[in-house]
Amino acid sequence: MTSVAKRKRPATWAEVGVMNAGFRAALHGMHFAMGWGLATAELGREPETVDEYAEVMGLSRAKAFRDQQDFRRAWPSEETPYAFNVKTGAQARYDEALKRLGDLGKARREVEAMVLTQGAQPAGA
Repeated sequence: MTSVAKRKRPATWAEVGVMNAGFRAALHGMHFAMGWGLATAELGREPETVDEYAEVMGLSRAKAFRDQQDFRRAWPSEETPYAFNVKTGAQARYDEALKRLGDLGKARREVEAMVLTQGAQPAGA
């Protein structure tokens, strides 16, 4: 008889997203969360709509809605990425990067690698 090892740590955001929606959708969802966080930093508040998010981030409406759909499939309990960003500490880093660099494009390039570290945070946190 083989025994199954008990999980010693909570699932990460990325693991939850992959379990719910698959790798590609989870990755697109994490990028959507990053963009949402940067748009929030730029506006000083959450975008009111996905259309506003797309406009701030310079994305097509279709791309923004596809990424939002992937985010919602990966983390169906999250209404918007705002709580996801706050819980992982990413929102503070997005705010700081935009304030320091003063340019949304530069801030996006700087925080791009955070997508993976954000996904590695425990989902229960």
